[in-house]
Amino acid sequence: MQLFDAPRSLADAVSQYLIDGRALGHQLLVIARASHWKLIEEYLERRGFPVADPSERLTVVDARKLRGRMTRRGVLDPARVHETLGDMVDQLAAEPGGLRAYGELVELYAEEGNFEQAAALEDYWNHLLEKHNFTVLCGYSAAHFADPGHSHHLREICGRHTSVRSQSADSLGTWLTTR
Repeated sequence: MQLFDAPRSLADAVSQYLIDGRALGHQLLVIARASHWKLIEEYLERRGFPVADPSERLTVVDARKLRGRMTRRGVLDPARVHETLGDMVDQLAAEPGGLRAYGELVELYAEEGNFEQAAALEDYWNHLLEKHNFTVLCGYSAAHFADPGHSHHLREICGRHTSVRSQSADSLGTWLTTR
């Protein structure tokens, strides 16, 4: 899990995460809102990653559209989550070379203050991690947890991850990860 203060910081960290996965020969899955993907793509291109090259084994999914397919009446539907996210991860994880994923579906829920749905989705990612050997980076804006009343949500979400980090330039994210 990574806490970000700004979209540019997110793009910097996620692009490096993807480049590292590419160097290991992994399939790459990005589930991001369109505006974040545009920034990530710019950072990747600047770093010499030819995003448009089909041989790069990169799958990009719009997080808002995917969330719409996973919900019923605004609530995660377990069957729909399995049919969309689960089937996609099953397919990509079965490919040679492993899988490295970045996801911000959880960020969409945290942005709305719906930490329960974010936690439920984190639990599903952990279920997928039990089935397949892959790496996933979940991105959250640190601002969602700045309110002291949300500190218990931050603890609960952090507890669902093997590590929590922030870039040194992200002062709020760094502060939240060290307190």
